[in-house]
Amino acid sequence: MSFEDKDIEMKVALNELSYNTFGISIQEAIQKGICVICKKEAKVFKDNLSRVEYKISGMCQECQDKVFE
Repeated sequence: MSFEDKDIEMKVALNELSYNTFGISIQEAIQKGICVICKKEAKVFKDNLSRVEYKISGMCQECQDKVFE
């Protein structure tokens, strides 16, 4: 199994987990520009690291602050 396959498998697993937990996949939330947790618009971030985190987790700034506090 290649690294790329593992990466795809991980993305699929995370999207399934997100859908089962929050009712929306990370990929769908990002496409819609909303937060996977609170479903609010996710457009404003305090720094580049937070923007990168959104692309990974689908969490808006407010939810990131709560989760990583």
